[in-house]
Amino acid sequence: MKIMLYTETYNRGGIDTFIATLMNHWPEAGDEFVLVCNEDYPGLEVIRQRLERPCKVVTHRIPTYARWAEKTRGNKLMDTFRVCSSPLSRYLFIASATRMLGKILLGENCDRLMVVNGGFPGADTCRAAGIAWGLYSGKPKSIHNFHNLGTAASRCARLQEDRLDSLLARHSKAFVTVSRAAAESLSVRPKIYADRAKVRFVYNGLDFSHEPPPATDIRAELSLAPDTPLCLMLGTYEPRKGHRFLLQVFQKTLRRVPQARFVICGHGSAEEIAAVQGMAQEFNIGANVHVLDFRSDAMQILRQADLLLVGSQEFESFGLTCVEAMANRVPVLATRVGGLPEVVQDGDGGFTFAKDDVDGYAEQMVRLLLDRELHAEQGRKGYERYRRLFTAQRMTEEYAKLIR
Repeated sequence: MKIMLYTETYNRGGIDTFIATLMNHWPEAGDEFVLVCNEDYPGLEVIRQRLERPCKVVTHRIPTYARWAEKTRGNKLMDTFRVCSSPLSRYLFIASATRMLGKILLGENCDRLMVVNGGFPGADTCRAAGIAWGLYSGKPKSIHNFHNLGTAASRCARLQEDRLDSLLARHSKAFVTVSRAAAESLSVRPKIYADRAKVRFVYNGLDFSHEPPPATDIRAELSLAPDTPLCLMLGTYEPRKGHRFLLQVFQKTLRRVPQARFVICGHGSAEEIAAVQGMAQEFNIGANVHVLDFRSDAMQILRQADLLLVGSQEFESFGLTCVEAMANRVPVLATRVGGLPEVVQDGDGGFTFAKDDVDGYAEQMVRLLLDRELHAEQGRKGYERYRRLFTAQRMTEEYAKLIR
């Protein structure tokens, strides 16, 4: 069987890991994969480096509303025109992308399609790909996979969005996401959620059995003593990830554990990274906080951390880094946002807190940094939880059943 994966995304992150893991652990060795994506997908090189099986990659530069928005940025007149015309122009772009994608999808002659979308509605061409497949391929209906919470249509575009959702639902076998919370969030899309049996979730899975020993010594790189307590945050530099909240927490933690350090790294613009550096200075903890750019060796850094900190304030569908930490016996502290409580459960590899509970979060961080027995216990329990629920083998078997 020849299987096509389609995605459009502009950030490095969980999508890259998901695609590579899905293909590497696919249970049918004889199946072929084709990956179709936007040519400026920044995670494509990451996927290529991680792939352990052949995969044809097809890139495109289909005109989209998002690309038009990028071109008009800074031109007040054109930007105003774009925004005012968006209730019509955006859907003309989607219609055009559907026709263009039909040619690409048919040209590859695949047997199945799974769209991998960042969220819902997510990227416009992701929806267009599912519709194009249904209209032109004559093959079994596609799977629409999405990795963040569903968002409601705006008032001015509700009619257009309802019609688009109805068309996509007609041509999709299932809408599959990464957690129960993310599946339930699709209720804001009534034309899809009306057939509740089509909306499902499969927990993300990972495999670390072939991970090489760390080549990076992050403490040495940062000129820290080998026994320095190290807290780590991995994620994009978007405000929703909770950098300000975690810096407030860490400020309190330093009063009890003054030698601790907080390392932050992820994908973000220079302005976003500078903003987080400014927050650390604002809280007078700049000397203990290391704000880094995206690191391809992030997993090696994670394996050397004492704690993984997750401070998400909204729109967190799953929390893949939590699974990565548990698989490496690193305890996790996370906020109770979106799907995070499904991944991290209190006392079973980590602890969770209300998204504004600075005091409770800091108190538990201090306990885990100072109580080595508790730290080791939570590391062990987290690993056991990973083995029960979040392995790559379990995830790929569930997707294989859906697709085949």
